[in-house]
Formats: sequence, C-alpha cells, structure tokens
Amino acid sequence: MEAFNDHSLRPSPHIAVLFYDALGDFVIITPLLRGLREKYPGCTIDYFGGDHTKEFEEASDLIDSRVSVFGAGDRMSELIGYVERRKREAGEYDLAINADFHPALAMAARLINARFVVGNCWTQDLRAEIPKPPGKVHELHTAYWSELDFMERFGDVLDSNFIGEIWCRMCFVQTDFHKCELPQADPECEIPDVLISTGGRRSAKLWSADHWIAFLRLCSTHGLSVGLLGNKPAMQSAVYNTGDAETRLLAETELIDLRGRFALPQVVGALARCRACVTVDNGIMHMSYASGTKTLALFGASNYELWTPRANNLIVLLPDEPCDLCRQNRFKNADCLLPVHQCMNSIRPEAVMERLLAELGAR
Repeated sequence: MEAFNDHSLRPSPHIAVLFYDALGDFVIITPLLRGLREKYPGCTIDYFGGDHTKEFEEASDLIDSRVSVFGAGDRMSELIGYVERRKREAGEYDLAINADFHPALAMAARLINARFVVGNCWTQDLRAEIPKPPGKVHELHTAYWSELDFMERFGDVLDSNFIGEIWCRMCFVQTDFHKCELPQADPECEIPDVLISTGGRRSAKLWSADHWIAFLRLCSTHGLSVGLLGNKPAMQSAVYNTGDAETRLLAETELIDLRGRFALPQVVGALARCRACVTVDNGIMHMSYASGTKTLALFGASNYELWTPRANNLIVLLPDEPCDLCRQNRFKNADCLLPVHQCMNSIRPEAVMERLLAELGAR
C-alpha cells in the first residue's frame, strides 16, 4: 500500500470508504461518494461504517455494499470475512479512503490492503502509519482544520473550509462539494409546520429549555405547529444531554413528540415535508439541510464554517455574545467552560422567531 497522489486507477475500480458512524459524518461524506462515482464511472464502492448509520448506508444509491466497523458482535472477525468475500466478488481493492482519525479505522484500512490509501493506515508491520507524500494537499492530513488562519494557509488548494470539500480535495475529487444527499422515505404520518431537535453529544452546543419554551410559545402565537425529532426519550436524555429538558418542553407547550418514531430515511422524508427545521448543531441539522428544507442552525460552541456546507437553504444563527474558549480548547470540552452559557444564551428566541418568519415568508 502507498499513499494516493491522484494515481491512475484501473477501469471500474474497487474502492473502500471508511468513516465513523455519526449521523453528521455520513451526511458530509456524501459529496465524496458522489464525486468518486463521477470521477470513476462504473466503480464499486464498499462503505465501512457502523450500526448507527446502517439504515442510511443500506439505502444509499451511492454505496454498493457496506459493513459495520463499529457495532455489536465480533467486529474484527466479521471485517476479515467481509473483506475476503468482497475481494472475491469485486476484485482487489484499488483505493481505500479512511475519512476519520479513529484508530480502529486505520487498522481496518490496513486489513483492506488496497493498492493506494487516503488517510491514516498502518504499515504492514503495524509499527507506523503509511507516510504521506510531499505537497500542499497532503499537508491537510496533519493540519488543524479549525485554526483561525486555516484558509489563509490553504486557500490555494481549497475554496472553503467545509469538511466535505476538504475530504474531496484530499482524494483529488472534483464535484459540487456543498451538495449533500440522503435517501428518504415516506414518514407515513402528518408532519407539523416546523420540526426541532434539541440534543447533542456536547452539552456546550445546546440551547436552554427556557429558550426553547419561549420559542415554542412564539410559534403557537403565530399558528405554527411544531414537532420534536430525536432518538427514543431514554437515549435522548442519556446520550444527547437533554436530561429532563424535552419532558419540560412537551409538558409546557403544544410541542408534538415524534422522537424514536421513524427510521432514518423517514426522518429525512419528514424533514423534506416540513416548512422549516430549527435545530442546534447535531445530526438532525445535517439531515435537514441535506433534505432541502429550510434549516435554521443555532451555533455557538462549535466551528460552523467547518461543519456546514454553503447551501442556500441553511441559515446559521450565531450568538450576540460569542466566546472563544471552546475554540481555544480545540472544541474538546463537552460542557461550557463558563459559569453561564454565554454564547448559546445570547441567541435570543425572539431573533430566531423573526428569522424563521422571514424564511417562511420567502418560501
């Protein structure tokens, strides 16, 4: 195996794409999946993901075959058997793209043993990573993508610092970097005017229950029905840091509970049918803009430039009183680093409502 430097591949190559199974991660990698098909007509793409995004992986027209690196059971044994079977069916792998920095994926990339590799991959003796060739594009592998001067340093090889474009550039793929796409299915129920999502894996990114309640009451004043998306309530509370906040929202407002009701493609279908989605930075946000619906994304404690495509239907709402502590900490802090959640608290419900009404009027 050697690092890929836009080498020529055989016709209809066999390609492996590896990524962590977070919902947002799958969304932002879809421009690369589409771009690979555009660059290599007739290629076969195997996706190495996980149980959390399995429903998307199985339903996507951009993927020919998939396997879970992350999930229940003996993952290593299944991976070995899967790789052997796929080599018999589609031939040896020509290119492996490891689009994440998780050590398990570097090991999986080694197991695939493709002719060329993008991203982290162990050498055959497992003592080191396969070295990257010289060149500005390859420097992206070790750069910190949220650095304030990132675009000053890499503006000659990037048009934006959207992560979807960064991965395409590192794979020497040209496409519409900001067009993300997901499979969708009929939600089989009536969908409210507005859908919201309140949870996230970093509590620092969340809007307070009081702000959500104020916003929801404004929606009622304007005659807008609102539905709550998310995982099953116990998972929302334990994993996505909502605690009892969503219970309060449902008890104190006219919010409709849709959590845990849909398969992932149905969530996309529901988002495509609503008039707008209001959400913090989480997987639902990525699914919403990919569905094409108007998406109001509340950002304060994460790098919106890295994680949002430049899409006309995506409106990023930023704090009136921003704080730089999360950036100084490279966004590794789960919780807010201040006694009061300054950044997210300064995104006022009235301002969100005003922008929502403006967007609905423009639709």
